[in-house]
Amino acid sequence: MSYQLFSATGCMRCKIVKIFMDTKSIAYEELDIKSQGKDAFKIFYKNNRPDIFRGKDGIEFPILFTGEKIFQGVGVIIAFLMDKDKLKGFVTRSDLSHGWISGLNLCANSMADGKEFISLLRFLKDQGLMIQLETDGRNPHLLEIILEEKLIHRLIFTLRGPAPLYKNLTGIALNEDDLIKSLSLLNPSFEYQIILPVSLINRNSKREDYLTVEEAAMAAGLVEKATKSKKHPFFIEPVVPSEKLGIDPLPSSAFFKYRTQCRRHMVLCEIKKK
Repeated sequence: MSYQLFSATGCMRCKIVKIFMDTKSIAYEELDIKSQGKDAFKIFYKNNRPDIFRGKDGIEFPILFTGEKIFQGVGVIIAFLMDKDKLKGFVTRSDLSHGWISGLNLCANSMADGKEFISLLRFLKDQGLMIQLETDGRNPHLLEIILEEKLIHRLIFTLRGPAPLYKNLTGIALNEDDLIKSLSLLNPSFEYQIILPVSLINRNSKREDYLTVEEAAMAAGLVEKATKSKKHPFFIEPVVPSEKLGIDPLPSSAFFKYRTQCRRHMVLCEIKKK
């Protein structure tokens, strides 16, 4: 199969995708939107506007077209080319620029060996991109390898709550031992943040309400237990529910209680600014 690759002159991420495709002998037609591919892209964009992401800085390049599907962004494209299904959910669109890449996470589900994911991180790092990885405690065996090899530059650890509530909060259960193992890998040798979202939770009674102050404090206590330290960059994140749910957001004043209780275990706890 031959692909169309829409690129832009001087685009670092386009160059990285081309290096990958050339290395793997993957055939493609390059259309530079600043030169010979300008008119072709105008037509392509007109026909596929709803499927092309356009952020505050404009359209993100490169864009790969298979003839049926569109893949946009260096991480998403390479993940597709490496394995069309295995990395689905673990690699999403990056919202970072200026040499950084995000949208790489260990949260989607359990991943047995993670060879493709590790290979992707190695390749992106070798090409000079600074990598932000996201996790919520899943796949600690992979996180350990990633940190040992120093493949990332920043880790965002989203602590959903106490481990027994992960199923209610995310729809996917998480073993507490896995969560503790992931937390235990945090250390000052790399940049990281722990973020605790105060989000809605489906209770067994099928009613929805917010993670409680006590549950937040339990989660913070688990971090202290796993790391044997109270000093981590720890943030309480207010979450605004969808208007469709008809549930009022918590008032700003409510989060001071969360911060106070979490500081019993995480002395650096702050409320994350929007």
